[in-house]
Amino acid sequence: MISPKEHLCHIAHLTYTRFLTDSAGGNMSIRDGDRIFCTPKYAGTYSQWKLRPEQIVVTNMEGEQLEGDGELSREYAMHLRIYQTLPEVGGIVHAHPPFSLIFAHLELPIPPALEQTDIIGVTGLCEKHPSHSPDLARTVAETLATRREEIADHPVACILPRHGVTVAGTDVDYAFDVLERIEGSARIWAHRQAVLSQFS
Repeated sequence: MISPKEHLCHIAHLTYTRFLTDSAGGNMSIRDGDRIFCTPKYAGTYSQWKLRPEQIVVTNMEGEQLEGDGELSREYAMHLRIYQTLPEVGGIVHAHPPFSLIFAHLELPIPPALEQTDIIGVTGLCEKHPSHSPDLARTVAETLATRREEIADHPVACILPRHGVTVAGTDVDYAFDVLERIEGSARIWAHRQAVLSQFS
Protein backbone atom coordinates (compact mmCIF):
# COMPACT_ATOMS: atom_id res chain seq x y z
CA MET A 1 0.00 0.00 0.00
CA ILE A 2 1.36 3.41 -0.97
CA SER A 3 2.25 5.68 1.96
CA PRO A 4 0.82 9.22 2.33
CA LYS A 5 4.30 10.60 1.61
CA GLU A 6 4.64 8.63 -1.64
CA HIS A 7 1.09 9.48 -2.63
CA LEU A 8 1.71 13.18 -2.09
CA CYS A 9 4.92 13.07 -4.16
CA HIS A 10 2.91 11.49 -7.00
CA ILE A 11 0.08 14.05 -6.83
CA ALA A 12 2.53 16.95 -6.63
CA HIS A 13 4.45 15.87 -9.71
CA LEU A 14 1.23 15.07 -11.58
CA THR A 15 -0.11 18.56 -10.82
CA TYR A 16 3.04 20.06 -12.34
CA THR A 17 3.22 17.82 -15.41
CA ARG A 18 -0.48 18.39 -16.12
CA PHE A 19 0.26 22.15 -16.18
CA LEU A 20 -1.93 22.78 -13.17
CA THR A 21 0.71 24.68 -11.23
CA ASP A 22 4.04 26.36 -11.84
CA SER A 23 7.52 26.29 -10.32
CA ALA A 24 6.83 29.47 -8.35
CA GLY A 25 4.29 28.05 -5.99
CA GLY A 26 1.45 25.82 -4.95
CA ASN A 27 1.32 23.13 -2.27
CA MET A 28 -0.58 19.93 -1.61
CA SER A 29 -1.41 18.07 1.58
CA ILE A 30 -3.05 14.96 3.00
CA ARG A 31 -4.56 14.57 6.47
CA ASP A 32 -4.29 11.08 7.92
CA GLY A 33 -5.81 10.93 11.38
CA ASP A 34 -4.18 13.61 13.48
CA ARG A 35 -1.22 14.03 11.13
CA ILE A 36 -0.87 16.39 8.19
CA PHE A 37 1.49 15.54 5.31
CA CYS A 38 2.41 18.60 3.23
CA THR A 39 4.73 19.40 0.34
CA PRO A 40 7.72 21.48 1.49
CA LYS A 41 8.77 25.06 0.83
CA TYR A 42 10.35 25.64 -2.61
CA ALA A 43 9.11 22.29 -3.95
CA GLY A 44 8.81 23.82 -7.42
CA THR A 45 11.77 26.15 -7.36
CA TYR A 46 14.45 23.66 -6.31
CA SER A 47 12.86 20.24 -6.95
CA GLN A 48 10.66 21.04 -9.98
CA TRP A 49 8.00 19.04 -8.11
CA LYS A 50 10.06 15.80 -8.28
CA LEU A 51 9.87 15.27 -4.55
CA ARG A 52 11.24 12.41 -2.46
CA PRO A 53 9.15 11.00 0.40
CA GLU A 54 11.68 12.16 2.99
CA GLN A 55 11.13 15.78 1.87
CA ILE A 56 7.44 15.68 2.81
CA VAL A 57 6.77 17.59 6.01
CA VAL A 58 4.63 15.91 8.67
CA THR A 59 2.95 17.90 11.44
CA ASN A 60 0.36 17.37 14.11
CA MET A 61 -2.95 19.24 14.15
CA GLU A 62 -1.35 22.04 16.16
CA GLY A 63 1.17 22.69 13.39
CA GLU A 64 4.24 21.26 15.11
CA GLN A 65 6.67 19.64 12.67
CA LEU A 66 7.24 15.96 13.47
CA GLU A 67 9.07 14.67 10.39
CA GLY A 68 10.53 15.69 7.06
CA ASP A 69 13.74 17.11 5.65
CA GLY A 70 11.90 20.05 4.10
CA GLU A 71 10.73 23.32 5.60
CA LEU A 72 7.07 24.12 6.07
CA SER A 73 5.51 25.59 2.94
CA ARG A 74 4.78 29.30 3.09
CA GLU A 75 1.07 28.50 2.66
CA TYR A 76 1.08 25.66 5.19
CA ALA A 77 -0.96 27.84 7.57
CA MET A 78 -3.79 27.83 5.02
CA HIS A 79 -3.83 24.02 4.93
CA LEU A 80 -3.73 23.79 8.72
CA ARG A 81 -6.58 26.30 9.09
CA ILE A 82 -8.74 24.38 6.59
CA TYR A 83 -8.16 21.06 8.38
CA GLN A 84 -8.92 22.65 11.75
CA THR A 85 -12.09 24.29 10.41
CA LEU A 86 -13.31 21.37 8.29
CA PRO A 87 -12.38 18.03 9.92
CA GLU A 88 -14.07 16.11 7.08
CA VAL A 89 -11.39 17.36 4.66
CA GLY A 90 -8.69 14.77 3.96
CA GLY A 91 -6.80 16.38 1.07
CA ILE A 92 -6.03 19.86 -0.25
CA VAL A 93 -4.50 21.08 -3.50
CA HIS A 94 -3.45 24.72 -3.77
CA ALA A 95 -2.15 25.54 -7.23
CA HIS A 96 -1.57 28.16 -9.91
CA PRO A 97 -3.32 26.81 -13.04
CA PRO A 98 -2.67 29.18 -15.98
CA PHE A 99 -6.21 29.75 -17.23
CA SER A 100 -7.64 29.96 -13.73
CA LEU A 101 -5.03 32.62 -13.03
CA ILE A 102 -6.71 34.82 -15.64
CA PHE A 103 -9.81 34.81 -13.45
CA ALA A 104 -7.71 35.31 -10.32
CA HIS A 105 -6.07 38.32 -12.00
CA LEU A 106 -9.43 39.78 -13.04
CA GLU A 107 -10.94 38.81 -9.67
CA LEU A 108 -13.82 37.02 -11.38
CA PRO A 109 -15.54 33.73 -10.50
CA ILE A 110 -15.24 30.72 -12.81
CA PRO A 111 -18.65 29.38 -13.93
CA PRO A 112 -19.02 25.72 -14.91
CA ALA A 113 -18.56 25.23 -18.66
CA LEU A 114 -19.43 21.56 -19.21
CA GLU A 115 -21.59 18.86 -17.64
CA GLN A 116 -18.54 17.52 -15.80
CA THR A 117 -18.24 20.82 -13.95
CA ASP A 118 -21.93 21.37 -13.22
CA ILE A 119 -21.64 19.45 -9.95
CA ILE A 120 -18.93 21.87 -8.77
CA GLY A 121 -20.97 24.98 -9.52
CA VAL A 122 -19.43 28.42 -9.66
CA THR A 123 -15.94 28.69 -8.19
CA GLY A 124 -16.09 31.97 -6.30
CA LEU A 125 -13.50 34.20 -4.69
CA CYS A 126 -12.32 34.60 -1.14
CA GLU A 127 -11.39 37.97 0.32
CA LYS A 128 -8.21 39.52 -1.02
CA HIS A 129 -5.25 39.27 1.36
CA PRO A 130 -1.47 39.01 0.88
CA SER A 131 0.11 35.63 0.15
CA HIS A 132 1.34 33.65 3.15
CA SER A 133 -0.61 35.85 5.59
CA PRO A 134 -2.75 34.66 8.52
CA ASP A 135 -5.64 36.64 7.03
CA LEU A 136 -5.40 34.68 3.78
CA ALA A 137 -5.38 31.37 5.69
CA ARG A 138 -8.45 32.49 7.63
CA THR A 139 -10.48 33.75 4.68
CA VAL A 140 -9.80 30.67 2.52
CA ALA A 141 -10.97 28.37 5.32
CA GLU A 142 -14.02 30.54 5.98
CA THR A 143 -14.92 30.71 2.29
CA LEU A 144 -14.69 26.93 1.86
CA ALA A 145 -16.72 26.46 5.04
CA THR A 146 -19.69 28.24 3.44
CA ARG A 147 -20.00 25.17 1.17
CA ARG A 148 -19.34 22.61 3.89
CA GLU A 149 -22.49 20.61 3.21
CA GLU A 150 -21.18 19.81 -0.30
CA ILE A 151 -17.89 18.24 0.78
CA ALA A 152 -19.36 14.77 1.31
CA ASP A 153 -20.39 14.74 -2.37
CA HIS A 154 -17.48 16.57 -4.01
CA PRO A 155 -14.55 18.86 -3.18
CA VAL A 156 -15.12 22.59 -2.81
CA ALA A 157 -12.86 25.33 -4.13
CA CYS A 158 -12.23 29.04 -4.14
CA ILE A 159 -10.15 31.50 -6.13
CA LEU A 160 -7.53 33.51 -4.28
CA PRO A 161 -7.52 36.95 -5.92
CA ARG A 162 -4.30 37.61 -7.88
CA HIS A 163 -2.89 34.35 -6.52
CA GLY A 164 -4.35 30.95 -7.40
CA VAL A 165 -6.94 28.30 -6.54
CA THR A 166 -7.45 26.11 -3.48
CA VAL A 167 -9.48 22.88 -3.56
CA ALA A 168 -10.38 20.83 -0.48
CA GLY A 169 -12.03 17.41 -0.47
CA THR A 170 -12.40 14.20 1.46
CA ASP A 171 -9.22 12.97 -0.25
CA VAL A 172 -6.42 14.50 -2.29
CA ASP A 173 -7.21 12.51 -5.44
CA TYR A 174 -10.67 14.01 -5.77
CA ALA A 175 -9.30 17.46 -4.94
CA PHE A 176 -6.83 17.06 -7.82
CA ASP A 177 -9.66 15.89 -10.10
CA VAL A 178 -11.77 18.95 -9.30
CA LEU A 179 -8.81 21.30 -9.77
CA GLU A 180 -8.36 19.95 -13.29
CA ARG A 181 -12.09 20.32 -14.01
CA ILE A 182 -12.06 23.94 -12.83
CA GLU A 183 -9.04 24.66 -15.00
CA GLY A 184 -10.90 23.09 -17.94
CA SER A 185 -13.80 25.49 -17.42
CA ALA A 186 -11.42 28.44 -17.15
CA ARG A 187 -9.72 27.41 -20.40
CA ILE A 188 -13.06 27.17 -22.23
CA TRP A 189 -14.24 30.58 -21.01
CA ALA A 190 -10.88 32.15 -21.84
CA HIS A 191 -11.03 30.89 -25.44
CA ARG A 192 -14.78 31.16 -25.97
CA GLN A 193 -14.91 34.64 -27.44
CA ALA A 194 -12.07 33.94 -29.88
CA VAL A 195 -13.85 30.82 -31.14
CA LEU A 196 -17.21 32.58 -31.43
CA SER A 197 -15.64 35.39 -33.45
CA GLN A 198 -14.49 32.85 -36.06
CA PHE A 199 -18.08 31.73 -36.69
CA SER A 200 -19.98 35.01 -36.38
